[in-house]
Amino acid sequence: MAEALVSTILEQITTIICEGALEEVRLLRGVKEDLRNLRDDLTSIRALLKDAEEKQISDEPVKLWLDRLKEESLDMEEALDEWRTVLLYRRTDGAEENASFLQRKVRVFLRCFSFHPVRYHGSARNIKEINGRLHKIAADKANYQLTSMPISKLPRQAESKSFIDESSLLGRDDVKNEIISHLLCETSKEEEGSPIQTISVVGIGGIGKTALAQLIYNDENVKQHFTCRVWTCVSDIFDESKVAKSIIVGLQGLDKLAILQLESVPLGALLEKICKSIEGKKYLLVLDDVWTEKDRDFEGLNATFKCGAPGSRILVTTRKSTVATIMGSSHTIQLNNLSREICWSIIRNIALREKDQRTREEFMPVGLKIAEKCKGLPLVAKTLGGLLRFKTGIQGWEHVLNNELWRMEIVHKDVYVPLLLSYYDLPSPVRQCFTYLAHHTKDMHFSSCDMISHWMAQGYLGFDDDDSPLELKGFEYFQCLEACCFFQDFVDHGEGLECKIHDLVHDFAFFLTRGEFMTLEIFKGNESSTMNRERTLRHLTVGVEKGLCFPEFIPNAEKLRSVVVYSNISDDCAAISEKAMCNLFNQATRLRLVDMDGYGGSTIPEEIRNLLHLRYLNLGVSRNLEKLPKALFRLHNLEQLYLNDCYNLERLPDEIGNLVNLKLLHTEGCNKLTCYPKEVVRLTRLTQLLGLIVRIDRDDPEEFSIGDLANLKKLLGSLCILMMF
Repeated sequence: MAEALVSTILEQITTIICEGALEEVRLLRGVKEDLRNLRDDLTSIRALLKDAEEKQISDEPVKLWLDRLKEESLDMEEALDEWRTVLLYRRTDGAEENASFLQRKVRVFLRCFSFHPVRYHGSARNIKEINGRLHKIAADKANYQLTSMPISKLPRQAESKSFIDESSLLGRDDVKNEIISHLLCETSKEEEGSPIQTISVVGIGGIGKTALAQLIYNDENVKQHFTCRVWTCVSDIFDESKVAKSIIVGLQGLDKLAILQLESVPLGALLEKICKSIEGKKYLLVLDDVWTEKDRDFEGLNATFKCGAPGSRILVTTRKSTVATIMGSSHTIQLNNLSREICWSIIRNIALREKDQRTREEFMPVGLKIAEKCKGLPLVAKTLGGLLRFKTGIQGWEHVLNNELWRMEIVHKDVYVPLLLSYYDLPSPVRQCFTYLAHHTKDMHFSSCDMISHWMAQGYLGFDDDDSPLELKGFEYFQCLEACCFFQDFVDHGEGLECKIHDLVHDFAFFLTRGEFMTLEIFKGNESSTMNRERTLRHLTVGVEKGLCFPEFIPNAEKLRSVVVYSNISDDCAAISEKAMCNLFNQATRLRLVDMDGYGGSTIPEEIRNLLHLRYLNLGVSRNLEKLPKALFRLHNLEQLYLNDCYNLERLPDEIGNLVNLKLLHTEGCNKLTCYPKEVVRLTRLTQLLGLIVRIDRDDPEEFSIGDLANLKKLLGSLCILMMF
């Protein structure tokens, strides 16, 4: 990860020097020499970073050295970004009224680089001081016996791909048939209103419980036997209302609006809805990944489940045998580890998928030794198969077998060592993208397009290149992670892939980032945080239940780079208050990504002007949002703006033309928006435009007209137009 960050900074420094930017603004004498020194130090460090990142797991001094390097590098990245932003203001704000604004901006900028620790927008540091600290870090590298290693490249993509979960097809036939037999077998003792028979599948993480349950859920005999089937993921944070809503959505197939309306329904009414939906029906309910060991958590649901017809069944997957007891399971199946031979079959089917039988037999001896390392876990076998798929010859496989990582004593060794092997085999920029998976909520699908958009906002994909758009590079990175079997449960909606990551892969990403990511769940009677305060908080995900609010103050938010708030809200409730948003924007001035899909306020506070680095802003489905502050349109770095389904938004300000770096604008579903301002013609970098409103009856001097599309030469396929007469 440090390697990718250093490479990005080197690219920025080179660009600034080559552009003659220092001479153009005439900021500080000697800074150009400082930047050249920084470039030399970072270049000497970069060659050693692959070795350092591998050694840090077992070598604490190396880890601390990398931590120092990363902290200083991130500060330098922010400083360089602000420098380029000042240049952007100079080049884009030609109006006389903006000249004084720029002059003030440059004066503040000069002060922040002259007198440490005075900060410009709370984040820039003195380049000279950073240069000195980085020079010391570069000199210290000699203390750690680091060696130069070749930089990993993107693997060649296979000619054909499959979304089939290989681990779910091998070694589980007997247990699958046993569970299906319990599900389909009905006895004369079952009566209306009696407890529903529950079958629990128990096993450690990565052993394939969910994959097995999916096979059973989609079995044709099971489909025909039950009148209705419902799948809901419970996960480690239990919320009875959330589980009830999930069951109702599965039973009734609700649309987005109906799901939103469901948020205001109290638990008692939700349980009544479930009861009516399953009354007299023979149903199958799968409760996947149950963690709670409290009897009372399922009291209401258990009473409701009795409303179904005799023969209904509940299938539970869990890591804890005590859960099976609490659920009153009539049958408990302990999922055993797979044999070495079956693990080898999984590895072989992934790594040697396109090879002939002779080659498979040639690799079998070393393959069986690697399969023994899997400890019977199909997730580990899949991961190793994805790694070995791109290793050349038996020598490459033996290198994996004999890697020193197997001898390390780390948390979850059986799973984390194989994941580490795959992780370190990735190119550095892709490793950086992988760690961002810690930002996504467990058990939730996410789209490849959304993931790539987030990577772009964080700068993980580098800088724009007309010959290779960042979106294309992001898709290549996504395919690389997919080839390593880090994703699962793919769904293709035509407009892009959706998938999930396994719980343990998520935990592994969290392990790698050591507290940089924080997940906060806020709902009635509980507040859970997976925050680790050992290191600086940089990414925050907050889930907010209806009727509750985002915290008014977030500790350690000064260096936050992204905030994602998810909540299903009604018209009279804002998931984040204006005061909380003001506090956030005043404190977290380094934010590059703000995703508040469903924000309930009527406007955005002027304090958004502090977010100088902002690249991505999602305010979609903010139904109360009526106007946008002009301060928003001073954020020249903004690249993606989502305003879709903001029903009450009446206009886009003329100042939208200041967003000269904007690449995506989404206003589809803004029913009160009747026109686009003429200034949209200045947004010449736009590649996606959804919900565009154009006049076709005339060339209007104030409103965007059909002829103005000629100015937007980079628009790609994603263009949705509403014609106005």
